[in-house]
Amino acid sequence: MASLVRKLFSVTTVSFRRTNIRLVSSKSDAQKKEEEQKVPKEELEDQIKKNIVVEKFGGITTLNIDRQKSRNSLDEATLREMSEAINAFDKDTDAKVLVFNGEGGSFCSGFDLDEVGEKGYQNFIDAGSRLLRRPLCDKPTIAAVTGYAVGEGFELALACDLRIIEDTAVLGCLGRRFGAPQSLYGGRRLTSLIGLSRALDLLITGRPISGTEAHALGLSSLGEAAIKLAKSLTKFPQNALIMDKLAAVNSQLNPNSEESMRDEAVMNSLLGSALEDLNEGIKKFKGDVTLHHNEYD
Repeated sequence: MASLVRKLFSVTTVSFRRTNIRLVSSKSDAQKKEEEQKVPKEELEDQIKKNIVVEKFGGITTLNIDRQKSRNSLDEATLREMSEAINAFDKDTDAKVLVFNGEGGSFCSGFDLDEVGEKGYQNFIDAGSRLLRRPLCDKPTIAAVTGYAVGEGFELALACDLRIIEDTAVLGCLGRRFGAPQSLYGGRRLTSLIGLSRALDLLITGRPISGTEAHALGLSSLGEAAIKLAKSLTKFPQNALIMDKLAAVNSQLNPNSEESMRDEAVMNSLLGSALEDLNEGIKKFKGDVTLHHNEYD
């Protein structure tokens, strides 16, 4: 996925920046072991391969899960890396949209059950606590779903504001067969998105659905590539967009909660800037009353 995104932007004037690049070495194991013994522990930890690759394309940030051998399952280290990346996106004043995807043909296959057995379920919940926030970020988030998005991977897709799902993707609450509950508010989010009856069908049976069925249920956006959709969102004045998003999410997921109060404060802080954006928009409208049908190109 990341290579396709870079190819898309290579034909534009938008520059991109990549962080958490993996270190590649042709040295023998013996050489590396000898050098590791000379490196302070703190520096050595910085050299450990990352499971998350973050790239920036103008106002768009992509978060790519890269544990391809396990269909991008989430171990404890990956959950912590993901939390750090999301927090960094939140704090980045130049970032406008966050796109989640998985490398190697799968979005995310949920918690790494081998490691859950070793470290315990609660350790994973603690490591992934940042993913429990509703909404995941104040700024827009998009899940670009290919291959498997099951278990907590399905929940991660549900946590995003918008989902672009390939027809051949496989989604579902597959943790049902292992006795794993929805760990990341998946039940509440799924019910909010598609209604109680259809949500109970998926939650209770644990049956997988295709991307085509997910679209029929209303889980995906129409006819857009994730990056194209993200680019269209960056063109809008952001203050009103975020205010409307938070209001919608609060009405479904955060009624009378501390998070609702937090988001009300965020919306109030954005109001002044939103009014300034509106005044600029009115001036633009008066200057050109024709409707731009190619606004999303």
